Formats: sequence, structure tokens, C-alpha cells
Amino acid sequence: MGDNSEPDVVWHTVVSGRAVDLPATLPTIRAALTPAQAADLDAEIARTPALDLPLVLARWALAPTDAAEEDEAVFARLASGDFSDCVSAGSDEPRPEAS
Repeated sequence: MGDNSEPDVVWHTVVSGRAVDLPATLPTIRAALTPAQAADLDAEIARTPALDLPLVLARWALAPTDAAEEDEAVFARLASGDFSDCVSAGSDEPRPEAS
């Protein structure tokens, strides 16, 4: 609970196969960052169009997690031609293994 007895606001996601609660307000996101990252966040928010703010805040909320490394590993796997665990658009069936 926060200081004002209201529930803490968090985003729920999965990173590296485990459930993670992320800060979901500007002050709590800033508090989870290093001072240099918080300054970068402030600079980015100042130049971000309002419609894009949720995406920017979500990306910064993920910064202290392993999400970026996990994404890079997925991109590298896809770039190598390994589409295992992928699902075709419009289908729930997994794609065949790369040959």
C-alpha cells in the first residue's frame, strides 16, 4: 500500500518465464531507476507525444528487469532462422521447426 492508503499501481507481466509486477506511476518508475536513467526518462518524456507516453513508461518500467536481454535472445533466434515456439498469424498452431 502507498502512503495514502490507496493500492499500489502496478503492471503485471512475465519476464524470463516468471511473473513480475512493474511500477506503473511516474514516481515509482523513476524510483526503480538509477539517477542517470531517471534523468534520461525525464528527457524522453519531455519530448514524447502524449499518445506515446504509455509505451515509453512501459519500456522504462521494464528497464531494471531482464526483459531487454530476453528480447535480444528472441530476436537473435529469429534472425538465425529458428522459428520454434512461433505461431502463424491467424492460427493457434505452432510453426514447423526450421529445417
